[in-house]
Amino acid sequence: MVCPFCVKSKKIKKNGSYIRSSDGKRCQRFRCLECCRTFSETHFGIEYRLRKRYLNQAVFRSLCSGVSQRRCAIILGVQRAAIARRLLRFGKCSEHNLEVYRKSREKVKKLNFDELETFEHTKCKPLTAAIAVEDKSRKILAIAVGRIPAKGPLASLSRKKYGPRPCERKRCLESIFTQLKMCLASKGLVKTDKSKAYPPFIRKYLAGWSHEVTPGRRGCVVGQGELKEGGWDPLFYLNHTYAMIRDGLKRLARRTWCTTKNPKRLLSALYMYAWFHNLYLESKDKKHLSLCWIS
Repeated sequence: MVCPFCVKSKKIKKNGSYIRSSDGKRCQRFRCLECCRTFSETHFGIEYRLRKRYLNQAVFRSLCSGVSQRRCAIILGVQRAAIARRLLRFGKCSEHNLEVYRKSREKVKKLNFDELETFEHTKCKPLTAAIAVEDKSRKILAIAVGRIPAKGPLASLSRKKYGPRPCERKRCLESIFTQLKMCLASKGLVKTDKSKAYPPFIRKYLAGWSHEVTPGRRGCVVGQGELKEGGWDPLFYLNHTYAMIRDGLKRLARRTWCTTKNPKRLLSALYMYAWFHNLYLESKDKKHLSLCWIS
């Protein structure tokens, strides 16, 4: 155990205990011999300083199942701030868990990669969400979110109303491939659409990997699968995962009034859903999909 205040010190001893008033649990306290500050064992968990801890898993499952933050607060009978506070904390926990998952799993040899576009506040402020998915298993491995300029008819209106908008696409792609380094094999196959932005990054970060390019396809309306042309979709595992993300996160659903106001909140929500998605694919008992800090 490392002191959370001076970070480097491991000279820690027990310093009594206390009974938590919210649920009656006895918690151990510790004292750092370097900085002399005290802390409890709950300092490292997602429940730290949360009073209604019994709501945590319900909030986690609801936000990853197509429920908006406002409606989640109404259903559980709490303030909206309580849900928003948990979103950031759960996002950080899920990001940590995803990093541990990448380090501990077997090396990936087949990868699907693309970007999902959404917006913050208005369509004049678009965002890109780069997501890497393992082929066949559909496990989400890495996520990055960034701002991009508006395109098409909205470009001039966006510049006039909100000024020049930075393009963070390059930073997002670099972040994705940096995250993937620890879980990729030396040789493999990566599938993308025909975007011209991907080949330079693949040559730089995935040397020795084969790059398969396939044209992007538009999704079919529900119930009209018989009318889909072209047969098997080479990027099916990626597009299917993207469809699940849009269905699972209310702010990403088509024709919704639940929009993102801050890209950092969108990133937290995506990390939450990614961990929920991976848990769902691995868990045999779907009734107990809970979030916890993996060490």
